[in-house]
Amino acid sequence: MKILILGYSNIVRKRVLSVFKEKKNSLFIASKSFKGKIPGIKKQFKSYEYALKKCKPSLVYISLPNSEHFFWAKRSLDYKYNTIVDKPITSNKNQLRELIDISKKNKKLLVESIFFNYHLQMKKIIKLHKYDNFKKIDSKFIIPKPDKKSLLMSKKFHGGVLMDMGPYISSIPRLFDLKTMLNKQIKIKKNKDGLIISIKFLINFKEGKYNGVFEFGGTYKNQIKISNKNKTSVINRVFSPPDNENLYLKLISKKNEKFLRLKKDNCFRNFFNEVLKILKDKKYNFYYDRMSDDITFRSNLIKKLSN
Repeated sequence: MKILILGYSNIVRKRVLSVFKEKKNSLFIASKSFKGKIPGIKKQFKSYEYALKKCKPSLVYISLPNSEHFFWAKRSLDYKYNTIVDKPITSNKNQLRELIDISKKNKKLLVESIFFNYHLQMKKIIKLHKYDNFKKIDSKFIIPKPDKKSLLMSKKFHGGVLMDMGPYISSIPRLFDLKTMLNKQIKIKKNKDGLIISIKFLINFKEGKYNGVFEFGGTYKNQIKISNKNKTSVINRVFSPPDNENLYLKLISKKNEKFLRLKKDNCFRNFFNEVLKILKDKKYNFYYDRMSDDITFRSNLIKKLSN
């Protein structure tokens, strides 16, 4: 397969390239900012548009600043290329709807690259609580305050907690079958530039409670805890699980507390294997509802939950 990557981001360097290389794909990268030679690829480009025209790839992977996702995803789909886009795929529902329409028209893949839930630890914890009649989910993702020059702190490039962590926030209800929302509370904090740097919420569903703290600035925390009357399960490094370490699932019952050691797992590899299967079967509709539900949830998180 011929794969063109637009952007040479940290996620590409740390997660994506190694998986693409191990599958013996022909790799091309377009980057405006990186001037050095990238090892193990066929060719580098300085222009995204020229790369799309010249390369004629089987698949395009877009890993650019958030503000550029929609434009270049649209260009890729207009060229009739299968397209994967880093999270968040777009800034709003209207943009996503336009991309899905083009994807359907050209019969090409469109998917948001969010893959923490493809890790073994998430599969385990979902399985443990799949049949709970009622569950409580506590989710925390807190990182130290990013440097002011970071894209995460740029309003121009659509940084902030909602864009960077919003896809995680919105995927949890879907993954754990929280469907019927009853009531909600939310607290949002913005910096002096109007950028959202903290979202705290409590959402009551018929199927359970969902409590979340997602923010820039504070002691690092990256955890999900799920409880019912009889048991509690906890996983750490949930939204960014390493692929070269054994992780642990903490199991707490009324009688004891124990740790389940998990084997090393590569969540991006698992995600990409699914993408390859979808491409082979041409079942491109598989991702549409999921992306639409997630972006609707995070849009309503700001628009409605503060009411």
